[in-house]
Amino acid sequence: MTSIDLKKTQEAARETVLHSDDIAKDIRQLVVQTLKEGKFEPEAIKQALHQVLEGASEGASHQFGENTQALEQVVSGIDAALTQVAGASKLAIEEASGNLQDFSDHDLKRALTDLRELEGLFLNTLSEVAHKTQEATKATLMGLLEHLQNSGSSVGHSVTKILSDLHHDLSKGGRLEKIQAAEIAKTASISFARMASGMLSGIADSLEGKK
Repeated sequence: MTSIDLKKTQEAARETVLHSDDIAKDIRQLVVQTLKEGKFEPEAIKQALHQVLEGASEGASHQFGENTQALEQVVSGIDAALTQVAGASKLAIEEASGNLQDFSDHDLKRALTDLRELEGLFLNTLSEVAHKTQEATKATLMGLLEHLQNSGSSVGHSVTKILSDLHHDLSKGGRLEKIQAAEIAKTASISFARMASGMLSGIADSLEGKK
């Protein structure tokens, strides 16, 4: 993502907190839309979350009175978006595991590792942004972070279930053992990232259609 794209994401998050009637839903859509248009890999996800949290924190700091509820909705929206990201990763891994020509065991190990670390990426980014914000906003974000660490996030619960299902399926025929024995690729392949972004788009469109 370019600096212009990131700036737009930050401004959109700020405006969402200031003017939205459903902050959680609109933040979820913003995160998903940003990731659909960018690279589907940890660093890009982290950048997007940084911009959303920073913009939302700025918006919350301009509100009169208590901003706790708005930031709770922001974090909830991000959590929901990352749950969709986890679902898209699952579908992409399932698709890639049956395509030996285009995707290696190295690619799949990278994808599984990125999926496993998705909740940690979310919580670490929340902590980083919290420590950069004003004191009142910092206290709220750190409280939300502590709650997620103690109770677990939606994306964390989803990832646990998804990894269990994937390991069960990939163990058939010995593919999981080959993946685990492979060296981890430094980054996901471009083809895998593109496919995962397409899966995310399909999931998002499906959810919006149901609504």
